[in-house]
Amino acid sequence: MQALVVFTGGTSAEAVISRKSAAMVMANIDRTRFAPMLVHIDEDGWFTEVDGERAPTDLARIQADPANYIGAFIMVHGTPGEDGKLQAELEANGFEHTTGHARAMALTFHKGRAAEFLAKEGLPVARSIQIAPGSSWSKAELIDAIGLPCFVKPNETGSSIGISKVFNAEQLNAAIDTAMAIGNSGAVVESMLHGREFTSGVIPDASGHPVALPVTEIRTSRDFFDYEAKYAGESEEITPANISAEWTAQLQKQALEVYRAAGMRGMARVDMISESPEQIHVIEINTVPGFSEASIIPKQAAAFGLSKMELISRIIEQTLLV
Repeated sequence: MQALVVFTGGTSAEAVISRKSAAMVMANIDRTRFAPMLVHIDEDGWFTEVDGERAPTDLARIQADPANYIGAFIMVHGTPGEDGKLQAELEANGFEHTTGHARAMALTFHKGRAAEFLAKEGLPVARSIQIAPGSSWSKAELIDAIGLPCFVKPNETGSSIGISKVFNAEQLNAAIDTAMAIGNSGAVVESMLHGREFTSGVIPDASGHPVALPVTEIRTSRDFFDYEAKYAGESEEITPANISAEWTAQLQKQALEVYRAAGMRGMARVDMISESPEQIHVIEINTVPGFSEASIIPKQAAAFGLSKMELISRIIEQTLLV
């Protein structure tokens, strides 16, 4: 058997979701082939847990272990697993992992810079204006440039934490304050896109080439697909989406273009808003997508004909064993 590390936790509000995603990996990994060690990350550092007791660890100890680990399966949403910090440490020490490389992860985690990058690559995104930490801004100028309703988001967050939908000028100050209070990367104000919300996962095929999973349509009675809609059952996720083959193909094509342009590896998920096959906008790319029982990627993989175990094995094979 081949040993590998499964990283979980993290130092953001998404740590609780990370633990659920890692639990899914630990429960479904093929233990006839792989011997996983779960490593938690929190504000105090890295640790393993045996019989309820914490044992501190770090990369040097892991690499000195005679188990000879083949690499890391990263299931840390938010920092440090989605912003490139964990990847940078692993890469500096020649330790393989299952996500995009550190620079690509840092770029895609920052919503403002990611939108600018995708736009330069010719991929359609919402109009947006970034607000740097400590900078001044004009409510009138923002509304004139972006319009209402609009979205205000922390530049670096996931699971829709800190995101507000703003319907009128009076709500804008509070929304920006909320976003600016999360992290230290400022906020981004985005125009509202009209259409239905879709998402498509992308994974490597058996030859290592990226392939798009079946498309999911997301419906919610809430103002948008926020934290409660994602994790408290307040949404309907239809997989595969009940749309034409042409529309599905165009959404999958867009997801693949984003995946390639962003330099992703392993599994990722691209969220989109679309009114028709001819009009598709990218909302964001999830570079460490949720993998819990409530998450979309496992459902898409099942519709694609892959079990959770087969998907996990595929990711390992095409990132750690190539």
